[in-house]
Amino acid sequence: MPLDSFLAWMRDDALPVWLQAGFDVERGLFYEKLHLDGRPDRAAAMRTRTQVRQIYTYSHAALLGFTPIDLSLATAKRTAERLRRLAWAPDGKPGWVHRLNADGSVADDRRDLYDHAFILLGFTWLARATGEARYADWVEETLDYIDRHLTSFDEGWKESDRNELPRRQNPHMHLLEASLALYETTGETRHLNRADAIVALFHRHFFDAGAGVLREFFGPAWELDARFEPHRLEAGHHMEWVWLLRRHSHHRDYDADEICERLFLSARRIGLDAASGFLVDESDESGRLLVAQRRLWPQTEYLRTLIEQASTLCDPALMTEAYDLADRLMATYLAATPRGTWRDRFDLSGQLSTDHIPGSTLYHLFTAAVAAHQFLQRL
Repeated sequence: MPLDSFLAWMRDDALPVWLQAGFDVERGLFYEKLHLDGRPDRAAAMRTRTQVRQIYTYSHAALLGFTPIDLSLATAKRTAERLRRLAWAPDGKPGWVHRLNADGSVADDRRDLYDHAFILLGFTWLARATGEARYADWVEETLDYIDRHLTSFDEGWKESDRNELPRRQNPHMHLLEASLALYETTGETRHLNRADAIVALFHRHFFDAGAGVLREFFGPAWELDARFEPHRLEAGHHMEWVWLLRRHSHHRDYDADEICERLFLSARRIGLDAASGFLVDESDESGRLLVAQRRLWPQTEYLRTLIEQASTLCDPALMTEAYDLADRLMATYLAATPRGTWRDRFDLSGQLSTDHIPGSTLYHLFTAAVAAHQFLQRL
């Protein structure tokens, strides 16, 4: 079964390889990327979000028994402690910096909401996996920073401490993901209340009910503004919202079938490349192609959403599509590449169009593997 093969690849190849070739023992941090031959790029700057995505992945993998628990958690803890020393308030001001140079110095001191959302996710799972209170304390400090410095007067949260434009749905989407993880870990209603506020933003601003699509970019008061190209859409984000709204609806006990179906069908309408059966990176609401590329991460979100929709709706046709997509992923993005790695981006003729293997994509692959695992456990 293709889902079994994909899950085996994750457990037996990807997770072990990124614990070894993907981790810099001397620096105590994960590499941002590998070369196409599998060698680490030792000179590349490191994004905070990549480090905490790996912390999340190996914390969750350890709890599932996908990886040796001692090695996984030791590596995740070492990464967390090193990141804390280098990226939390290195200039004396609170918050996590955006990017570090290869030598550990600060490359970009911006405090980015997207990064902080993943800090919450990674350290929440590390606290859950280890039972160590310090990681929960770091979560609280991060939440305090977000509340004090990134809360916006125009609803939602600021994209960064630079008050930048355009406003974006994507960081809010990942703050929702983190808030749900916090609620599921702690049971504290404040985290579910935050999730409620983000879902309300989705309904008020992010989802364009008339066009049936998820908007990405907005003006300062969440208005559609021609300066910020509101026509640019991402089918992969449509798929992510399906999964998140399903999770939120479980906690608030409402029927999410209609909105999830609209998002799912819109993603396929605007983003599906008929020739390959994969999702393109960007298109407009008519389905006109804006970027002639198809990265790996939208396909993993597509797979996870197919599994979620098929399971929730008891739809065997969607499950057959999930099997087919997993099979094609194994034959394309995960084929002809060093063990445990991937080909991250193709053009629409099927030619590889990248010169590296980004470590941040492991998070997307892993979350799809978790969905496959949960489905197979129910069989």
